[in-house]
Amino acid sequence: MTVAFSWQGLPQYAARQLRAAIDRIPGGAAVVGTRPGVPIQGMEAALGQPIHWVESGDDATWAGLGLPVPRVFFQAGWSCPAFQALGDEVRAAGGKVCLLMDNDWRGDLRQLLGGPWFRLTMKRKFAAVLVPGVSGRRLARWYGFADEDVFEGLYGADPKLFFDGPPLAERPKRILFVGQYIERKDCVGLATAFASVADRLPEWELHLYGSGPLRERLTDHPRIRVHGFVQPEQLGALYREARIFALPSRSEAWGLVVHEAALSGCQLLLSDAIGARHDFAAPDLNAVVVPVGSQVGMAAALLHLAGDDHAALARAQSASLRRARTHGPQAFADRVASIVRRLS
Repeated sequence: MTVAFSWQGLPQYAARQLRAAIDRIPGGAAVVGTRPGVPIQGMEAALGQPIHWVESGDDATWAGLGLPVPRVFFQAGWSCPAFQALGDEVRAAGGKVCLLMDNDWRGDLRQLLGGPWFRLTMKRKFAAVLVPGVSGRRLARWYGFADEDVFEGLYGADPKLFFDGPPLAERPKRILFVGQYIERKDCVGLATAFASVADRLPEWELHLYGSGPLRERLTDHPRIRVHGFVQPEQLGALYREARIFALPSRSEAWGLVVHEAALSGCQLLLSDAIGARHDFAAPDLNAVVVPVGSQVGMAAALLHLAGDDHAALARAQSASLRRARTHGPQAFADRVASIVRRLS
């Protein structure tokens, strides 16, 4: 049997996950990807094999890639023309296609109307679906997949890079944001919320890492430190030097950085638009979840988390680490193995 994977904007964490899965597939598997928006060093080294790069709009064929038509194809999404063409070719040859879907359940009008459309036009193309977590499972069920055909664990950070650090009480009083400096991430709102309560948090700093057009709009405050993009290998140490990880996105299909922070034992401050909150946030234990766009909510959450005593910090760290175990390269490899067995 031959197996192949596709991935849009192939990031390094995906390469690490794919490598874990491919190592367990007899004969290996091919990987087809579109390039990430931000250049990542060592991509093929992380994967352990060459990547077959395509452009999203290509009319791709397996022969054109120099590959045999696989019997099982993990197709990234349903909107990339190149991957659609490859999936069509697999089905025409009698193979099976598993959808990789990172959308989470929002219950908005678009999804409510999109469910019947998907069931009518798209569902028949896919024999199974792999989603990030519990919110994605709910959406997949709405889209017509039977529960036994839905698998969780699509995304996950590598615990070799992201792992527990010192006890939270011994870490610097630091709040960490990792992401693009764009409206959707609400980084400006976070900076403004921190500035509004900074006089009540005199020993605390907010550190932001990323890139994007809003960098110059981040609040000018002596304890807000704005940094550029850093490579994944450097990020792990940053999480282990932080107590609180904050991601107040206005929309976020899942949020890999939340898993990175949980693996690192951080407290979590998340908006209620983040899919990964269902997997890693335990409110009143390791996390505070605030309404989208609420700077008042963010400010109150910062004060609450920063005020935890040593015992509460120990409970939060333990909860983050415990919940983080559900995802990562080995969990992904387990799900892939189960799907391949099911579709073979």
